[in-house]
Amino acid sequence: MLTDLCENFFPSLYTMAHIYEDKNSYEFWLVSTGESSKCPECGEESRRIHGYQQRTARDLSILGKGVTLNITQKKYFCDNSECGTDIFTETNELIEAYSQFTRRCREYMLKVAARMSCEGAVKILAYQGIRVSGDTLLNMVKAAGESYRSEVGKKIGVDDWAYRRGQEYGTIICDLETHDVIEVLKGRDSETFEKWLRGYPDIEIVSRDRASEYTSAVKKVLPEAVQIADRFHITKNLLEALNETMKGFMPEVIEIPVVENTKPPELVIQALEIDSSSEKTLGENINNECGPVESTVSEITMENEQIEVIERNPALKKTLNHPVMI
Repeated sequence: MLTDLCENFFPSLYTMAHIYEDKNSYEFWLVSTGESSKCPECGEESRRIHGYQQRTARDLSILGKGVTLNITQKKYFCDNSECGTDIFTETNELIEAYSQFTRRCREYMLKVAARMSCEGAVKILAYQGIRVSGDTLLNMVKAAGESYRSEVGKKIGVDDWAYRRGQEYGTIICDLETHDVIEVLKGRDSETFEKWLRGYPDIEIVSRDRASEYTSAVKKVLPEAVQIADRFHITKNLLEALNETMKGFMPEVIEIPVVENTKPPELVIQALEIDSSSEKTLGENINNECGPVESTVSEITMENEQIEVIERNPALKKTLNHPVMI
């Protein structure tokens, strides 16, 4: 069954020589069946074989297992006397020259990396059996450059952002429906944004901030497009308008009169007044119920000292079953 699957996986490009399978991966040994190839320099087709070359590449996973291809490819002579290349290795729709990944595997990794950070894409790809480092994936995205772009819809959002706050700024453009980053432009002036807009005349809605550069660029290039201020700037505009309106009804300086009152409030005075007769009655009640204050303090002190003596003497503590009161 696996052999039949692989025949459809590599249609008519290679002959399957051997298959190895373990717990986490597949390895395929493929031999090229091509009879000719075009020179990558001049484009002339050659059939004169120079030799063979062994190379290794990684392909899309099968059932979550990583796939490694051990490929035997042919090398050809370039018979064009005006071409500077004498010998070249064949290329086809499966794999490019000097590439560590097949074309379809590389395209899939770029799609994943375009929707998240490269480090995040590395973790997702690892779960699918595709092992790649963050640096390698980032270099692939940089190399793709202009040739790999997300599709631009009819609704976009644009805003500026800072490479270095107060020094260097850029423009970021997003798709409002997919929330994907479409483009990052260097600079936030109207000319840069105008140049980009001319390549996408089908845009119908542009959500922007209050910058006049973006407003003028959209009016100039896409006069029929609807411009929408985003929620944050709508709220900010409302608060600024409310502030300006309130300034017309209120004076610039509001003086609050300060009244000096040297006398405390009557309630505080009443709370602080103490009746001397009440104070005397309270003292007499304490002496009648608890005895003289001086005698009570002396008894408490002697009792504490006696308890401390018992606690420090284990033998004396053992003979006593209850606290000793003096």
